[in-house]
Amino acid sequence: MKKLLEKAKEVRKAQRLRHLLDRAIDRVRDALAALGPQLQPIPIRVKRRKG
Repeated sequence: MKKLLEKAKEVRKAQRLRHLLDRAIDRVRDALAALGPQLQPIPIRVKRRKG
């Protein structure tokens, strides 16, 4: 049971980090888009570790 709780805690932490990262990326894209239309959207890949 304790292992399940630890796992759930880790999953929640990962989800929160991913959400924060997504928001940060969106902010950067918006800032770059405001500079001018000549910029292409940045393709960003996040490598997810399975473990």
